[in-house]
Amino acid sequence: MNQDSRTRLGWPARVALFVGVATVLGGMAGASLVQDTGLARFFDNLHWTASTITAAVLACFAAGSPRSPESARGLRWIAAGLTAYAIGQLVWDAQALLGYADFPSPSDFFYLLLGPLVATGLMFEAFRVGDAAERKTLLLDSIGLAIGVTLLVLVLYLPAGGQIKLLSVAVMLAYPASLIAAASIGLVAEPTLRLRFSWSYWLFLLSLVGSATVWMIWNTWALRGETVANIRVDAVFSLTALGMGVATLYWQVGASPNLHWERWSQAIVRVLPLATVVLAGSAVVLLGDRTDVSATSRTAVTIASLTVIVLAMLRQGMLLREHAQLKIVTRNLEESERQKNLILHTLPDLVWLKDADGVYQMCNPAFERFTGRTEAEMRGKTDFDIVGPELARKFRNEDAQAMLADHPLTSMHALQAVDGRDVQIESVKTTLRDRDRRVLGILGIARDVTERQRASEQLALVNFALNHVKEAALLADENAQFHYVNDEACRSLGWTPEELLRLKVTDIDRDLTGRGQWRALWEQIKVLNSMTIEGHYKTRSGRTFPVEVSVNYFVYGGREYVLSLVRDVTERKEVEAQIRSLAYFDSLTGLPNRRLLLDRLNQARLSSERTREYGALMILDLDRFKTLNDTQGHDVGDRLLIDVARRLTASVRQNDTVCRLGGDEFVVVLEGFGSDEDQAVTQAEAIAEKVRAALNQPYSLSGNGSRFHSTTSVGLTLFCGHDATADMLLKQADVALYQAKDAGRNLVRFFNPAMQAAIDTRMAMEAALRQALERDEFHVYYQPQVDQRERVIGAEALLRWRPQGNEAISPLEFIPLAEETGLILPIGKWVLDVACAQLKAWESDPRAAHLKIAVNVSARQFHEPDFVATVQDSLARSGVDPTRLQLELTESVVLEKIETVVSRMEELNALGVSFCLDDFGTGYSSLSYLKRLPLDQVKIDQSFVRDVVDDSNDAAIVQAIMAMSRSLGLNVIAEGVETHAQRDFLAGKCLGYQGFLFCEPIPIEQWERVLK
Repeated sequence: MNQDSRTRLGWPARVALFVGVATVLGGMAGASLVQDTGLARFFDNLHWTASTITAAVLACFAAGSPRSPESARGLRWIAAGLTAYAIGQLVWDAQALLGYADFPSPSDFFYLLLGPLVATGLMFEAFRVGDAAERKTLLLDSIGLAIGVTLLVLVLYLPAGGQIKLLSVAVMLAYPASLIAAASIGLVAEPTLRLRFSWSYWLFLLSLVGSATVWMIWNTWALRGETVANIRVDAVFSLTALGMGVATLYWQVGASPNLHWERWSQAIVRVLPLATVVLAGSAVVLLGDRTDVSATSRTAVTIASLTVIVLAMLRQGMLLREHAQLKIVTRNLEESERQKNLILHTLPDLVWLKDADGVYQMCNPAFERFTGRTEAEMRGKTDFDIVGPELARKFRNEDAQAMLADHPLTSMHALQAVDGRDVQIESVKTTLRDRDRRVLGILGIARDVTERQRASEQLALVNFALNHVKEAALLADENAQFHYVNDEACRSLGWTPEELLRLKVTDIDRDLTGRGQWRALWEQIKVLNSMTIEGHYKTRSGRTFPVEVSVNYFVYGGREYVLSLVRDVTERKEVEAQIRSLAYFDSLTGLPNRRLLLDRLNQARLSSERTREYGALMILDLDRFKTLNDTQGHDVGDRLLIDVARRLTASVRQNDTVCRLGGDEFVVVLEGFGSDEDQAVTQAEAIAEKVRAALNQPYSLSGNGSRFHSTTSVGLTLFCGHDATADMLLKQADVALYQAKDAGRNLVRFFNPAMQAAIDTRMAMEAALRQALERDEFHVYYQPQVDQRERVIGAEALLRWRPQGNEAISPLEFIPLAEETGLILPIGKWVLDVACAQLKAWESDPRAAHLKIAVNVSARQFHEPDFVATVQDSLARSGVDPTRLQLELTESVVLEKIETVVSRMEELNALGVSFCLDDFGTGYSSLSYLKRLPLDQVKIDQSFVRDVVDDSNDAAIVQAIMAMSRSLGLNVIAEGVETHAQRDFLAGKCLGYQGFLFCEPIPIEQWERVLK
């Protein structure tokens, strides 16, 4: 059922409909059932009269409160027609009572009003829906169709004898003709105006056609002199009248958006002129050669038929062209309107239109959502109806300013949306004027700029923050062009902000000399997203300085950028250089010391492994140097060592490394002897002899011209690849040196197979080491760690090996071997499990429940892919609190794969495990890495602590380490504290101590005395 069928009726209309239908049905029943003719006529008049009165009453109700306000005018005309029809029926009833039987009668006048008044109402409805072209088409088609149908009626009505008066015939003809004309308007309007289907509209038209048809039948009987009283025909009269009244209650007329119906409508409209011509032609054919029709009637029929044809021709010739043109324009306008509405509905901005008096004319959906009011609710209202008076006056003042200005007026407002949000609105108001420059109204467009405002404030905050950091901040794109620089960048580089923004990264970075280098760095940054690099920047004056740059990559607005935070590390580099010099170079001769020697030797071994070329390690010392030192003094001895270092450096090749181990002992790492062993021996021996000869020349060590003679003993060993460890090579060369001394000094000796006994010993130790874990020969000792008040705060787990039936072997002997052979992995896992189990055991002892255990982790062990999982497994199996476990890493652990090291440390940190950097100061890694590591503690190596009281170099190193650690927020603990002097030197600077002064490493069975 259509939607209009669901319209709710008021109770008066319901009562009228119920009474009317009941009366009509009662009258029909009475007329059909009674036998008395007079009584039957009474019931017949009753249902006829009741139906017309009911129709009139219902139509009046519909006109008074129409379903669509636009239809009120047409419904009033229809109600007037049905009212006239009802009055005519009442007059007819009165005539019947009075015995008045003339024709035409007064009632016929009222009957005749039904058709014209209804036709007028339908015409008003059609004109309301259609445009000008459609109205013309409707008029022409309706007139043509009405004339054609009237002609048919006329031909049917022409009496055979022509005895009836012309006025009577005209009235008889006017009855159905007027109704058919009204129905024609309705029928033609359906396709012409493309009306959507409405059952009430079609019920009304069918009722009109039915009523006209009954009138034709009734009049035909009258013309033929037959009895016109027929109960069934009279019942149709009543039903059609009642149908028209009911149809008005549910009246709905409107255009259909259905394109399929539009195509059918166009086809029907094209056929209508032909249909009218066919009707007119049918009338002429029916008239034929009938001799009982007067010439006047024939002429009238002919003229009417020609009129229909002329109208059809005019309609086809003129109005169809105009209609086609108007249709094109209409469709263009509809498309334009559709696009405009689409744009307005799609725009996220608020759009509204006011007239010159500030009355809203329209608004888009975005405006509706913001205000919570529909466009229909906004239309006709002013700002005073929507917002408070103060804000409304402000809006009106802005409207007035916009109307006075010749340009759009922009303003900002803090408003509250319908959902309660506080928003910032930016509005632009533009005056609309006609061709005469008269103001038509104000077009307003507003946008929610809350996020933009917030972003602007955040940007200002970020800019403020970046201008108050110590680092220089520079933002660059993929072309190295700067887009932002902070105050510190301008200060440190000596450029103004405007000047810097015109430069590129390559203009200030000394290490990026070309676009290719920048592109390579850019691609690396994109992959890593963030990284820290070191380089050198140059200022406007040309001065260069070292920098550390933290680079972060991001995409914003579809463009790629890098934000660089640049820190001047000049002071740090100087400190690093000083510490490096103290840690890796001999302070007397300037030569690399033992620490740097091991690094160079390992590099030489790796290079030899790669090239398969031989190298050699040469150790030499001065014969009877102690005698010179004791007799002439240390200052003379120092001058001799300095001169020896100079001669030694001059005697070897540029790529060879000369080191001082200590005292009068020097080491030279020789490389690049080729792949032939005999030739390598010859070359190494030649260099050794050259060195020995140079060092045997007299020395001038005093200002009195006296000369000192000294001889040198040299030990050599060859290596190829990294099969032999650095320590092993040093031992081999040392053995050869002692062979030279034993042979009488001032000689060169090579390591020979007779020295294999030491290697055999090593192999035997390795075999025993492989079985030690299975035989439970390993033991964990614990050395207490104390605070400044000598309270126990933890312990370091130290591995001890006591082979069955043999004495204990020092960790210094078997730990390097275990690392080299890979046995350190199962051994390290066992130590970790034992330490975690001990921590769990301590939980039940209030004296030890707070203690931590530090476990040493080797580089080989840490770099295993499953190391994190190994630690998690030990913690999980023991159920111990991870925060009580500390892992000690040496600097060698972090030398390679720094990113992986940091990642694994952070994973373990997340579990609660802490880290301590062991033997700090003995390695050679850049201190820039130190701040990247998530460390909690730094342990000063015992080699520095041992001579910290007597050796100024060691004291300086220790002080530098402690100062640097404090600046990085790291705790410091010193190991190897064996004397009170050492402890007193470290007091106040270290938070923890470990050494024999407090307690030697002991087995867990003796730990009770520590707790006491």
